[in-house]
Amino acid sequence: MSVPPQRKELHVFQWELWEEKLSPLIMHCFCFPFPVELKAVLDEKNVRLAHYSARLKELAKEREKKDAKLKKQAAEQAWRNFLQSHNRVKVTLDQRTAHPMLVLSQDKSSVRWQSKWQKVPNTPERFDTRCCILGRDEFREGRHCWEVEVEGEKGKYSSLAVGVARTSVKRKGEINMSPEEGIWAVQYNEGQLTSLTSPPTHLSLSPVPTRLWVCLDCTQGQVSFINPENRVKIFTFPDVFLKGEGMRPWFWLGTNAQLCLMDNTLRPAADGGGY
Repeated sequence: MSVPPQRKELHVFQWELWEEKLSPLIMHCFCFPFPVELKAVLDEKNVRLAHYSARLKELAKEREKKDAKLKKQAAEQAWRNFLQSHNRVKVTLDQRTAHPMLVLSQDKSSVRWQSKWQKVPNTPERFDTRCCILGRDEFREGRHCWEVEVEGEKGKYSSLAVGVARTSVKRKGEINMSPEEGIWAVQYNEGQLTSLTSPPTHLSLSPVPTRLWVCLDCTQGQVSFINPENRVKIFTFPDVFLKGEGMRPWFWLGTNAQLCLMDNTLRPAADGGGY
């Protein structure tokens, strides 16, 4: 649809008139100072804007703190729920299974490696090649957990491994520390932590904890390792087949290694030092 020439001329005239009247005002705004009253109003608005901006930043920080607090509370509640579903066990070591180079404390709660070979009976229960030892407890059902602490001068820079093993685990000769051999564990080595899968899996942790919770779930067929300091799950073996037999705490100690089994059966669920 075409626009009549008269209307076009009218539009052009209106535009020229508007431009003629508006241009001086625009030039005045850009070339001359604002009136004092207008400048004061703008300054006040800028101050208020800066105040609101600062307040928004404060509110954002408060929100972050509240979110972090809620997240921590949720994690603690999940931790307590997890704990309530597990039986905290006071593990004692079975001296009958200890390799001759392993020395136990009197209460059977700690063990250390020594270079001297002790004179002990070479019974079928005893490990004779790898410096291993089992816990006395045997688990066939339910959920259980216990805490292990790495001790000694080298601490987490020692070579040692903690986990669980089938009761029928091989005791004589060389042992392949892996699930195929009936062992589910993680290993400390020179300040690093590795899960003894096949092949082994390096775990990127910083810092590497000196304490671990070993959690055995016979119902789901899982073994998990948890850092009690921050309550973070480090690694889980998802397919632990019991094959109708019991599982026992298992430990291997390298040169100069030392570890201790903590008693957390009497500690409250919310205790940050344990479970």
